[in-house]
Amino acid sequence: MSIPDDASLIFDLGAQKRPAVISVVGAGGKTSTLFWLARRFHLSGRRVFITTTTHMFLPDTSWPTLFCRQPAGLPHHWLTQPIITCFHSWKAPLGKARGFAPAAIDALARRQECDVILVEADGAHGMPLKAPDEHEPCIPESSCCVIAIMGGHLLGEYPGPDNVHRWPLFAGITGLTEGNRLRPRHLIRLVQHPQGAFKNAPPASRRIWFINRFSQSENTKDEREWRLPLLQGDVDAIWLGNAQESPAIMRRFVR
Repeated sequence: MSIPDDASLIFDLGAQKRPAVISVVGAGGKTSTLFWLARRFHLSGRRVFITTTTHMFLPDTSWPTLFCRQPAGLPHHWLTQPIITCFHSWKAPLGKARGFAPAAIDALARRQECDVILVEADGAHGMPLKAPDEHEPCIPESSCCVIAIMGGHLLGEYPGPDNVHRWPLFAGITGLTEGNRLRPRHLIRLVQHPQGAFKNAPPASRRIWFINRFSQSENTKDEREWRLPLLQGDVDAIWLGNAQESPAIMRRFVR
């Protein structure tokens, strides 16, 4: 089923309480997913604060953008904006904004003005798949939910160093070797491995596995295989869809 209403979205994300800190990790659509979530929460009447613990592109919208040293020290006025993007500094060579340490986001989450804090907590150099390095991802402890994103359009293709960030780590975790097709079982291994997609996720946080751009894949025949991490308790929800389409989530599996 798709996500028909905001109540289903809030349930999946565990965002009933405020502020809700939602961290997005992985590769293949983190920023577009953050912006889609921001619009959904905004339409539901919640204030949205967008930031990162790594680097991210600025939104191509009219949303106000603020640079500061410590977001927890911002005046009340800024934290009550309908939607705001906030970063530490601008990195011109990268064309991206630099964010804050996870502890700074945890401090911000103690401000009662915040409804939803959306955090891009990982980097992938624009590639559609990745495995985390030793220092990754940078997830705030206050996160109520971690969304791990993967580029589903590579299913059935032949991934390698050119389109998988940290390919040696990815190959070691998934068992995929260069020159072989990417299958659902490889992505499932990445989800279930302790050093894989949900590495560093806070123990109490909900886990959502989002296979993005899945509408462009033909690997949708056997849904039972995709449900395996759900049945084995590795995730709380699985989303299949495309963050840049409407509706963004075409298939949704929950416990």
